[in-house]
Amino acid sequence: MKNIKKNITLLLLFFSVFLVSFLMTSCGSAPQTISKETYKVYKKQAKAGNSTAMLKIANAFKGDMFTSGEYRDYKNAVKWYSQAMATSSTQKVPAARELFEIYMTGNEDIPRNLDAARKWLDVVADSMDLHMYYQDNTDLYLMDIFDTYKEATKTEASAESQFLLGRYFLEFEIDYTTGMQFLDKAASTDSARYSQNVNYMKAKWQFFRNRRSDFINEMPFAYQKNKAHQVMKRFAEDESELAKLEYANYLVHQAEKPQEVKEETERLLRNFVVPKFANKEHQLKATYLLALVQEGKEHVIAFRKLYALKNQNFSEEQFPYMDNAIDEYKEISTQLETLTGLGKLTTERPMFIDIPLEMPQYYQHYQGDIRPLVAIKNAITTPENIEFLTPANVEKYKQTLLEQVDDIFDKADTPSELYSFKNALEKDKFFEPLAKPYLDSLIQQRLDLKGLVQEDLVYEYEKERLENVTFYNLEEGRKFIENLSKRDDLDPEPAAPKNRWSRKPVKQEIRKNALLKRAKVKVLEDIYGNSPTIKQIEELNKTVPRYSWLAPEGREWAVGLKGNSESWFTGIVDVSKTRTQYFYEVKRFGDSDRFLMEIKSIKNNKSNNAYSTNLEVEKMVKGGSESGDVEGYNVTIFGAKYQTYGWKQSKTDFFRVICKPSTNKLENAVCTGYMTVNRDKSFSDDFLRKHNVSSDSQKDAIRAVVRYFILEMHQNLGIR
Repeated sequence: MKNIKKNITLLLLFFSVFLVSFLMTSCGSAPQTISKETYKVYKKQAKAGNSTAMLKIANAFKGDMFTSGEYRDYKNAVKWYSQAMATSSTQKVPAARELFEIYMTGNEDIPRNLDAARKWLDVVADSMDLHMYYQDNTDLYLMDIFDTYKEATKTEASAESQFLLGRYFLEFEIDYTTGMQFLDKAASTDSARYSQNVNYMKAKWQFFRNRRSDFINEMPFAYQKNKAHQVMKRFAEDESELAKLEYANYLVHQAEKPQEVKEETERLLRNFVVPKFANKEHQLKATYLLALVQEGKEHVIAFRKLYALKNQNFSEEQFPYMDNAIDEYKEISTQLETLTGLGKLTTERPMFIDIPLEMPQYYQHYQGDIRPLVAIKNAITTPENIEFLTPANVEKYKQTLLEQVDDIFDKADTPSELYSFKNALEKDKFFEPLAKPYLDSLIQQRLDLKGLVQEDLVYEYEKERLENVTFYNLEEGRKFIENLSKRDDLDPEPAAPKNRWSRKPVKQEIRKNALLKRAKVKVLEDIYGNSPTIKQIEELNKTVPRYSWLAPEGREWAVGLKGNSESWFTGIVDVSKTRTQYFYEVKRFGDSDRFLMEIKSIKNNKSNNAYSTNLEVEKMVKGGSESGDVEGYNVTIFGAKYQTYGWKQSKTDFFRVICKPSTNKLENAVCTGYMTVNRDKSFSDDFLRKHNVSSDSQKDAIRAVVRYFILEMHQNLGIR
C-alpha cells in the first residue's frame, strides 16, 4: 500500500513538471522584437517561476504602439500574460492593461473584441486613474474609448468622434497605426475644420515614433511632448488651433517669468477667447494661460474671466491645476466685496496702490473730516477702476461710504470739518441724496442721536429670536428671510423734515441688514451643521448659488468650507532652504477617520503634483476618562510612489506621529521602508520648539503632522 502511494506521488510530480514544461514550450518561437539570447534568458527565468520574466516575454510578443503588424504575435502574448497572472497576482494589473490593448486593436490571430477589452480595462480601472489631464488639450478618460469607438465607426460618423478616437489610440499609447487611420478619417469627413489639426497631430506622433529611443519609457509620450516644440511652432504658424494652444502652453511654462512671453501668447490665443469659440474646454485653458502672463490689474481681470468661464461650463472638481489661480482670485474677490477688504489689499498688493485707502487713514474718516472719504470715492469711480473692481463692488463701496456720513457728521465739531462737510454735500452729486436733510436739520439730528428709541428694543428681540430658532430646510429659511426683509421697524426712522417741501431722508437699515446677513448663514448652519461631509460640501456649493436670497453671505460660507472645515481643509508649508512652497489639501472619506492627502509644490510660479496618499487618524483617549477626553491623535501618513498612471500607495511604508495637545508636542515620529531615505532631520527640533500644538481638534492635529511630514520628507516629494 505504501509503495502504491509513493508511485502515485511520483506520478503527480512528474505530471506537474511535464505540464509546466509543456506550457512554456507551447508558447511558440522567439518573439521578433527581442534577440534570441535575451529570449532564452527570459524563458529560463520564466521556467523557474519568475512572473516578471513571463510578462517581459508577453510584452515582446505583443510589441509596443509603434511595432509593425508582422512583428506582433498576439496569440503567444495572450498565453504568456495568462501564465504571468496565474503565477503571481502582482502581474494582474499590468497584464490586464496589455490585454486591453490587444483586444482593442485586434489582428488576424485575435480579432478586435470590445467586450473583452472592456473586461480587462475594468481590472485596470480598479487600481489606477485612467484620466489623461492636459493644460492645452481636451482631457481624456480611457473608459470612454468604447463609446467613442462606437460613434467613430458609424456609417455617418462625425469628424469630432474620429479625431477623438485617434487621440485615444495615440495618447494612451495603444496603437500608432490605428490612431493615424482615425485621424485621416476625421480630416476626410470635415477637412475644413480638422485638416490642420490632423496634420499637426500626425507630424507630432511621427516625431515621437522616429525618436522614441530619446524618450523615457516609463512616462507617456503625451507628458513629454515639449520635446516636439519645434513641430508645435511650425504648425502653429500654419494656423493649427491645437498647435497654437500646445505651443502657447510650452512657452508659458518654459519661461522663467511667464510675463516675458505675454505678447507671443496673446498672439497665439487671441481667437480662443472670443465668446463664440466652440470648444469651451480649449477656451478655458487658453484663458488660464493668458491669465498667467498678465500683471497688475489685468492679472485680476483675467482671473475673473477664468473663474466665470469655469463656473459657467464646468464643475469645480475639473482641472485641479487651476485651483491655485482660482483660489487666488476667490481670495481677492472676497476681499473686494467690502471696503475694509479693499483697504487690506491696498497695503498687501501693488496693483491697488492708486486707491488711497490705507486702513489707519480710513478709520480717521470717523473723526469728522469728510475729505479723505471724497478722495476714496473719486479713486474708485474712475473708468479703469470700475472695470478692475467690478461695477457691482463699486456700488457696494459707494453705499458703504454713504453709510459713513452719519458718523462723520456726528463728529464734525470744528469749523473746518463742518465746512468741508457742507461743501462736499453741496457740490458733489454723490452726496445729493443725503445733502438736504443734513443741511436743513443739522442741530435737530444731533439732538435726536443722543437718545434711545423703540426700535432698539425690537432689534435686540429679533436678534435673540434668530439665534434660538432652528431651520430644518431651505424653504423655512427662505420664508424667514423674506419676512425679515419686509420689516421696517428694526431701524430708527430718520428725523422728519421740518416742512412738506423737504426731501424725505433715506432710511439707513443697518440693523436689518445685519440680521439678514446672519440669517443667511444661520439657515445653512442649522441644515448642514458646522462640520459637513465632503459630499455635503460639494452639494452645498452646487445648491447655494441657485438661491439668490442666500447671496452673498451664504455663498461665502459654503465656499469657505472647502478650505477650513473638519472634513476638507488646506494649508501651505514653506521650505525656505529650497525656496519652495508646498500646498496641501486634505479630504475626509465619508464619516471615517481616513483622509486623502494631496500635496503640490509651488516654485518659480509653477505648481506641480508632489505627493498623493491616504492618511489615518486614531484618537487617543485619556486613561481612566469616562467622558472620552482626548489625550492626543495617532496620525499615520502612508508612503506612495508615482507610477505611469498615478500614485501607488504602499501598505507597509508609513510616517507615523503622535500629536499630544496636552504637552504641545509631536512625539514618536516613526518611518518605515523607503520613507526612511532622504529624511531632512534639520527641521525637527525647530518644529517641536516653535509649533504649538495646543488645539484639541483632529483637524489641527493633522495640520501639525502634515507640516512635520513635509519639512522632514520634502526631498522625497515630487514625481520621480
